[in-house]
Amino acid sequence: MIPVYSVAQVRAVEQEEISSRGSSVLMQQAASALTQCAIQMLEQHPANTDTLVVGLIGPGNNGGDGLYALAQLAGYGYATCAVLCADTAHEEALKAFKAHSAAEVLQLEQADQRLKDAALIIDAIYGIGYRPGAELPTLPAGSRVLACDVPSGLDLTTARADDRVLLAERTVTFGAMKDALISGDGPLVSGEVELAGLEFTTDSQTPSAHLVDEDSAKELLSVHRSWRDAGRHKYERGVLGLIAGSALYPGAAQLTARAAVDGGVGLLRTHVPSEVQALVAQTVPESVPLDDDQIREALSLARRYLHGRGAKISAWAIGPGLDSRTPPTGVIADVFTSRQPAVIDASGLELVPIGPSVQPRVLTPHAKELRMLLKRAGVVVTADEISEDPARWTRWAALAYNAVVLLKGPTSYAVAPDGRTLMVCHASAQLATAGSGDVLTGILGRLLSDASLTGAQGLTPVSNNRLLELTACAAVIHGHLGRVTAAQGSVSASRLIANLPAVMGEFGL
Repeated sequence: MIPVYSVAQVRAVEQEEISSRGSSVLMQQAASALTQCAIQMLEQHPANTDTLVVGLIGPGNNGGDGLYALAQLAGYGYATCAVLCADTAHEEALKAFKAHSAAEVLQLEQADQRLKDAALIIDAIYGIGYRPGAELPTLPAGSRVLACDVPSGLDLTTARADDRVLLAERTVTFGAMKDALISGDGPLVSGEVELAGLEFTTDSQTPSAHLVDEDSAKELLSVHRSWRDAGRHKYERGVLGLIAGSALYPGAAQLTARAAVDGGVGLLRTHVPSEVQALVAQTVPESVPLDDDQIREALSLARRYLHGRGAKISAWAIGPGLDSRTPPTGVIADVFTSRQPAVIDASGLELVPIGPSVQPRVLTPHAKELRMLLKRAGVVVTADEISEDPARWTRWAALAYNAVVLLKGPTSYAVAPDGRTLMVCHASAQLATAGSGDVLTGILGRLLSDASLTGAQGLTPVSNNRLLELTACAAVIHGHLGRVTAAQGSVSASRLIANLPAVMGEFGL
């Protein structure tokens, strides 16, 4: 997992590194990382004087990084042009760039044609020094932009971007992951973010959160797995109890059920209204119905066998498609008293008890549902306040409900009751589609039901820490699933599920 820091923390660490190693050394290292990323982006272009790389150069160290990168690219044989966006530029870096015979230096007002001709534009204007209202150039439509540290126009103190922000295809950020790159407007304007650590020492700072990327998720999923897993039968692979659906919303139960089964659950037991049973049986013939008496029997057995051979249900998924006007409150109340892990979504969030509980729970609200949860707990907050500080309000909910809370969005925040925070960034507008959350519930339910993933055996319950990790992993899988599906065309929940088995395989599941 990647530690995440505020801009103030990053500034403090940078000053320590500059004091110990000198700014010139750090600039050269940053430039090398920037150069390698530029070459990757230009891989379809041979290194020759017909392939033009233009650098937008600011007056400070960020501009120095860009100039040193242009010098290195010129050394590789690319045509390079430095466009000065201020009256001054980093003196030593500009001198190093001008040492190349083909180096071209222009003022911004002279550079219209060169910007149009560029195969790649390196944005090295402001970095972390950007302030709202600063001058920003207008780039030709379709420009490919590589941001140096931070896209120009993104304010790291607020994670808000200017209307004229330079939209990056990729961003190489230096030293440490900045929280604004993966929160607020950051994911929408930064493109693919690559961290170049530059051997920074961050021991003096405590990260505000940790970013879980795809590599991290694969490592987390493998923690408790064993070669013995290949010999398990369906009950040992995990039995998920799904309480979902209504005559008003029959599709949600079908989507969640299909996602759990196609995601690899050992056995799915479904408690749905009579009006939905035939639809679920047709959509998911592998599922087995579960009535009220069977739920109570499963809960009784769970007092002796939380997991493994004797358990009738090893985890629960509650809420998708329930009609909050007529919920099966009795049976849900019974489930809420169990010690089996549960993921609770949609209308189930209106029913989950507030305060301490023995059940390991994951609540998966979007912003509007988080506001409702907080109001139920006596905390009145506006939508704007949640938008401005999502991590803070997610922590409030996690504490109030004694549960892991996953606030869903372009950046998702998974927070445990003790405040530990994991972030998952997958800015994919296509995932904002009806039924996408039901698919996520099915994925997470599948993970929570499998003792080889939770690490819980016998009567040992799942820890909040492990619940938090698996929640983040489910969000990562869901985000990757969205990108895979979007690459094929338009995205719907059904198309997400069609791609789910292959994506689960990529994560070793």
